[in-house]
Amino acid sequence: MLTCAQCGKPLDAAPRGRRPRYCSRACQARAYRIRTAGRTARLAEPEPRTVLPTPPPSTGDPAGRHEPPAGLSTERIVRTAVRIADAEGLDALSMRRVATELSTGAMSLYRYVPGKDALVELMVEAVFGEDPHPGSAPGGWRTGLEAAARREWRMYSRHPWVLRVIATPRPPIGPNVLADVEWAMRAMDGLGLDPTTTHWVAMTVSAQVQGAALLLVNEVEAERRTGVTAGQWRVSRTPALLEILESGRFPILSRLHAERGDVIDIDEWFEFGLRRLLDGLAVLVEGREKGTAYEAEPDSARGPAR
Repeated sequence: MLTCAQCGKPLDAAPRGRRPRYCSRACQARAYRIRTAGRTARLAEPEPRTVLPTPPPSTGDPAGRHEPPAGLSTERIVRTAVRIADAEGLDALSMRRVATELSTGAMSLYRYVPGKDALVELMVEAVFGEDPHPGSAPGGWRTGLEAAARREWRMYSRHPWVLRVIATPRPPIGPNVLADVEWAMRAMDGLGLDPTTTHWVAMTVSAQVQGAALLLVNEVEAERRTGVTAGQWRVSRTPALLEILESGRFPILSRLHAERGDVIDIDEWFEFGLRRLLDGLAVLVEGREKGTAYEAEPDSARGPAR
């Protein structure tokens, strides 16, 4: 027999549908109030506390960073970063990698360097300052520009990654970088050229160096990536090259190959290009000395902008 879940009074079973639980709405409401009161009481009870073990007293940085090792300095960080970039390329460089090399935490480096971009700029400054400039450009203008070009070429040979950073319209600007440009411009001082033309000359010589250095840098990157040297690559490609040349379609290249083989001397090509560029600049200088100074063409004479 069915009874009320609240007061126990007998219930009549419904002919269809769900069986009733209460004899009246009053009993149903009373049961609801009891359930609600029970939930409220449980919510008011405090939750059991989990007691965690007390950590040992910290002897390091209160912010949780690693204490810098003795002797850590901006100069040491920069030297380490340059060494990594020289050996593995700029893509291998990171604040964490430098910290690992120095046996410290990455956060320790931020006390000295704000971040990777700032670190790269400091690296470029350090590299540009490796070879001190003479007090004045040696000899005449041509000797001075040759010295500036070869100095830049040596820098890219020692530190290929620098080209990627410096050959851009937004290069790092620091005292050593500017001193390099100033020294090259000083070679043209006293020739009567205006500052703009003098700057263009210095930038043209630098662009010649950077163009040649692109081959040098790409070869370093290719060897690092593939493990195959330039000589090994040329040997592997010689059969295919000879097959093409023997077709007779490229007589000039065939004569070149017969005379020199497939040996490409980047340093020799750099020297050739530099001499020819300076030969061309001699026309500018000689014209100035003869009173036929170069003047920049007005914008209207250069044709439509591209």
